[in-house]
Amino acid sequence: MKKFITVLLILSALIMAHTASASWDNEEDILNLLSALNIMQGDGDGNYRLDDEVSRAEFTKVAVAASSYKNTVASGLKISPFNDVPYTHWSAPYVKAGVSAGLVQGYIDATFQPDDTVLYEEAVTILLRVLGYTDEDFGVSWPYGQTGLAENLELTKNVDAYIGENLTRRQVANLVYNALNTKIKNSQQKLISVFDCEVIEGVTIIASNKEDSSVGMDKIYTSGGMVEVDDDFNFDYVGRRGDMVVKNGEDFVSFTPREQAVQEYTVTNIIGSDLILDGDVFDINSNTTTYYKSQTFTYETAAAKASKGDTFKIYLNSNGSIDYAILIDGGSSIANKKLERYVIYSQLSDAIVCYKNGVFTQLDVKDSTVCYRESIQSTYGVVKNEMSMGDVVYVKRNSGDIDYISYEKGSMEGPVKVTSSSWINSFDTNSSTAVMRDGNKVQSSEIQINDIIYYSSELNMVLAYTNKVTGIYENASPSKDAPVTVSVSGKEYRIEGVDAFNALSSSGSVRYGDTVTLLLGRNGEVAGVASSSVNTSSGSAVGYVTETGKKNFTNSKGNTYSSYYIRLVTADGSENEYTVSNDCSRFMGKVCRISFSNGSATVKEQGKSTISGLVDGSAYTIGKYKIADNVKIIDTLISDLYDAVSYKVIYPQRLDGLNINSDSVLYCAKNSAGEISELILKKVTGDMYAYGAILSRSGSPGSYTYNIDIDGQQQFYTTSAAMPSKIGCKIIMNNGVVEQMNELKEYGGTISRLTDTYAVIGNKQYKLSDRVLVYRKTGTVMRIPLEEAQNGNYKLKAYYDRTESEGGRIRIIIAE
Repeated sequence: MKKFITVLLILSALIMAHTASASWDNEEDILNLLSALNIMQGDGDGNYRLDDEVSRAEFTKVAVAASSYKNTVASGLKISPFNDVPYTHWSAPYVKAGVSAGLVQGYIDATFQPDDTVLYEEAVTILLRVLGYTDEDFGVSWPYGQTGLAENLELTKNVDAYIGENLTRRQVANLVYNALNTKIKNSQQKLISVFDCEVIEGVTIIASNKEDSSVGMDKIYTSGGMVEVDDDFNFDYVGRRGDMVVKNGEDFVSFTPREQAVQEYTVTNIIGSDLILDGDVFDINSNTTTYYKSQTFTYETAAAKASKGDTFKIYLNSNGSIDYAILIDGGSSIANKKLERYVIYSQLSDAIVCYKNGVFTQLDVKDSTVCYRESIQSTYGVVKNEMSMGDVVYVKRNSGDIDYISYEKGSMEGPVKVTSSSWINSFDTNSSTAVMRDGNKVQSSEIQINDIIYYSSELNMVLAYTNKVTGIYENASPSKDAPVTVSVSGKEYRIEGVDAFNALSSSGSVRYGDTVTLLLGRNGEVAGVASSSVNTSSGSAVGYVTETGKKNFTNSKGNTYSSYYIRLVTADGSENEYTVSNDCSRFMGKVCRISFSNGSATVKEQGKSTISGLVDGSAYTIGKYKIADNVKIIDTLISDLYDAVSYKVIYPQRLDGLNINSDSVLYCAKNSAGEISELILKKVTGDMYAYGAILSRSGSPGSYTYNIDIDGQQQFYTTSAAMPSKIGCKIIMNNGVVEQMNELKEYGGTISRLTDTYAVIGNKQYKLSDRVLVYRKTGTVMRIPLEEAQNGNYKLKAYYDRTESEGGRIRIIIAE
């Protein structure tokens, strides 16, 4: 038989325990809210002196601080607003702001009497003005029109005062609290909205990290959603119902709990769909709302999830009936274990690169590691593709090893296109916010117009990206009215940001057939369209010409037209295509500047640079010239037939120790600090070639056909040249076909030691290409991993393109 709990029994046991502190809890929370909003503060000892009376000057400061005019207070005021309020008086800026806003008035004799105690009716009238009411709303019966309106608006709720009474700080606090929770005249917004805050009434605080490990250490889960809390949050609020104030929709400001009776039990057994609580079975409706971790169930469903030792709390409303219940895991729950908190910066194949306490760290996580996501158990391998930069990971260790992890989505703001130097105001940053531009830590002043930026509050980091692609705007899908992807010069890009959507949709100014520069965000998606940097009289771009010709395009009306075009690659490796009026084949393999005027492109060959010197990859210098941290470099190559071009993005470290002469520098640009910011080189490294091994040769003198393996792909090449078969070669490709091939040189002797970066032959050490290819020659030639050559019992031979002092590397290793 079930044990029935009477209302009287519960209330007598519970209200005795909670009523005595209910009013104090409410008062304390009101003061915490007013303090958080900088309306009322305690003294240096934190004492609010609630029984002290409030002067007119003090109340004016409070009223201005609670109004939409809070930011109009001018420091360093040189004007005295009243005879008895000189500009040197502490309250002068507030009195001046209050008078200018029409909130307060002086007396006929041009005095303000700042030290007089504020009267009940004066305070009420000022707060009504803060809410937007004027003398026309009060009538002529002073002060009864004002106090009557205030009572109707419940502005005087819980304020025990009367006309003519001096007000205390306690009464003022209650008045202001009521005003914040009152609608502004002719608006559905409450006064608290001027602080970017809102009051969520009747919200239940369901869980913190203590009750549910999937809830962040600095968050709580409520019936109104997830909100962030600070270190001062009172975790005794968990389980309580009341009115919660949040800022910007996600930051906890304050909570005012309602009077509730609560009884706490331990689950001693489970029988069917009933919990045995402290040995008794209670009559609880099966549909009673029951919270478990961050989820909402019925009592019956929650009972099926309970275990012995769990805690069960019952909450009663003011009528004495059960309002809801909360089930909390017992002592063995994962929620009660301390977790380490990390923020994801990047992911590797078997690790997570995290940002913690201002430094990067690595978490080695196996795919089989248990991972909790919103209280649901899974594995890291299942959920890792859902994770992204800025997400939060919590780690539980057991003897140093990772026992399990839990993660939650972060709040990455953006993308935002930089349009002015005041971009920092786009986010709520602070002096400690790190700024990263293309992976390099920079000063905020180094962010440039048309950069795409994001902000992660968890990382406290701004991330800027500079990737751009320029070409012909050809199509939008599924339609130009609502584009999801766009096609530019034959390549499709997904739209990420509203800025890009507005520019590329039918409501924007960019039409099919226009030359457009897309600004790509952190995932390579279109986050914006460049403003005023192209298609203007002053716009221009510099790059290495890789392709020219004539082809068909589609204009904004859907009509096909034929036009010459030119394609070039800029120093950052971005390929851009433009329509031009003339054949530009003479520019193939040259550095050109594209200038724009009224949407038309003009091509001119760019003059060469005279920079030269020894490259120091660690000091980031070329001779006497400093290299910028975010320098962009490509090395280029054009075939002897002048119809095949290739290029490779490289870094200063790759050039370390090389002497760069001016003939090898096709283009050099410098930033405002005089540092080299862009370089286009000519045949400095040899990294632009493709490399492979000759598998076989057939034919006769004058016409030989070679079967070549190029990084796992077989190609055939016919030439009159007779080269040894089954040897390494370097290749120029043209549209996926071998155009030129030359044999590599062989280092004499065999490799005695082979690492991931170099080979030892004789007593000398030679560097490997970062894309070195290894082939096993045992009757047939087959591509094998470098690791197999390192660990197998092979005779190893190395083939190189040119010496290291000339930028060469070992390109091919043959294992016999």
